[in-house]
Amino acid sequence: MASYGDILRQVKMGQIVPVYLLAGRDTFLEDYFVREIVEQFLPPGSKKMTYSLDDNRAEEVLAELNAFNLFQSRQVLVVRQAQRFAGTAREELLTYAGAPNPDKCLLLVMEDYQPGKGLQKQLGKVVPVVDTRPPFPDKIRSWANYHAGLKGHALEPEALDELMALAGDSVGHVVSELEKIFSQLDAGDGVSQEMVQSQVGSEKSFQLWRLQEALALRDTGYSLRILVSLLEYGAQPTQIIGGLTALFSQLLFIQSRTTDDRVYTGLNKPVLSKMGRMGQLYTPAETALILRRLLAADVKLKSSNVAPNSVLIPLVAGMSKRNL
Repeated sequence: MASYGDILRQVKMGQIVPVYLLAGRDTFLEDYFVREIVEQFLPPGSKKMTYSLDDNRAEEVLAELNAFNLFQSRQVLVVRQAQRFAGTAREELLTYAGAPNPDKCLLLVMEDYQPGKGLQKQLGKVVPVVDTRPPFPDKIRSWANYHAGLKGHALEPEALDELMALAGDSVGHVVSELEKIFSQLDAGDGVSQEMVQSQVGSEKSFQLWRLQEALALRDTGYSLRILVSLLEYGAQPTQIIGGLTALFSQLLFIQSRTTDDRVYTGLNKPVLSKMGRMGQLYTPAETALILRRLLAADVKLKSSNVAPNSVLIPLVAGMSKRNL
């Protein structure tokens, strides 16, 4: 079986096959591979289509795969939770994988890497399996240095050691934590061990209301720590934006006195108890600006191929700073 690097090199050279299976839990490796496919395969300005079998029916995906599109010569379709193909839909998928449309690139994404079982075993006989499990620590260190260099920053050796100790369980986790640090640096600044110690948290999971609460108190560092954890552990970007829109909509209602503060629903008691303090920390003009930024971020995520953390981390860092 070819390695992640081998398959990626083929993609970069334009040697792209119509169907790939991505299996593993490293979100960075997955997103990086998808972006390379989009860049190499789609005409400029074209957008990928994304499905999740948590939200979409398998029949919708199959219908799109088999549809003839008169106005678009190439398509990229990303299907998450692909292990949910079952019954007749599974058989139709396997039939398609054996004789796919060369003008469409289908990326089937599964969380668990189990090449010897079930649908993965069947697909692995006819399509490349891209191993997106977290690599060994030395490879994660290389990815960290590579990503920092792309963003114009350098990691001090001690900073990289600290980062690996706190977040070195996956490339996705390391990159998300780096993005949080980069959002507070000037261009060209290096990353020190002290920065990593102060910014990288050890929490493994949060609920969305914790992010709302941290932003209500305008705590930038804690807000970013929670956001990174939410992204790393599977929160959907649209869910995060929806929760933040609910928070700042409630604040705007209170600030504009257009409704009683008990009318709006969707926020829990710990967050609602912070609304008075929040009203002192954000001006009405800031609240309105943040809501416009949330709308713009929502549109950008839904209409482009950008990675969610590259949109959400600067957004949250900006909204929690003083004097927007």
